[in-house]
Amino acid sequence: MRTTPAALYVLPARVKGFARGWWARTGAVGFSTTFVGAIRDKSASMNGVVYAVSDEELARTNKREAGYTPTDITKSVEILGGSFKPKGKVWVYANKFKSKQALKNSLPSPEFPIVQSYVDICLTGCLQIQQGFPEAGDFAAEFIQSTREWSKYWENDRAYPRRAPFAVPLAQDIDILLKKHLPAQFAEIRISPSRW
Repeated sequence: MRTTPAALYVLPARVKGFARGWWARTGAVGFSTTFVGAIRDKSASMNGVVYAVSDEELARTNKREAGYTPTDITKSVEILGGSFKPKGKVWVYANKFKSKQALKNSLPSPEFPIVQSYVDICLTGCLQIQQGFPEAGDFAAEFIQSTREWSKYWENDRAYPRRAPFAVPLAQDIDILLKKHLPAQFAEIRISPSRW
């Protein structure tokens, strides 16, 4: 929303031909995390949201997402709720790996774990979409199930991990979803700082 204030108004969508997974890292020096990213995969699909941007907002988004490749998905995106039809192009910001080994080297690790605060942002948004757009289906479960490379390198870095609802209002709903759809990985989550 700092880059695009209008992103408050989103619509649920799904795109075929892309896979989402835990393989995106920032160029930050020092401690960081692994984020979700997207790659082309003809056999996959992933859900997300679309929102309108001005030319200036698109330029700021391109700058913010400099580690990704803006990829036109206008012809393959499906809007899952509302009556909006994109008037211009629809973009996804995809990872571009030079080899399978490069992708493998970008997976979560002790130095670059998945962090619960980021998972909470993603799933809080998904739960909000479900509430606002029931026709989008079980949006949060689809996010979890269509995301690859969930890992044992996963830290619970919530402000109050043992009393999460104080900092993350939907923490209980998020934890129930994660435990249901990722029972083995959920059992491996470690409170920060982790020791693997």
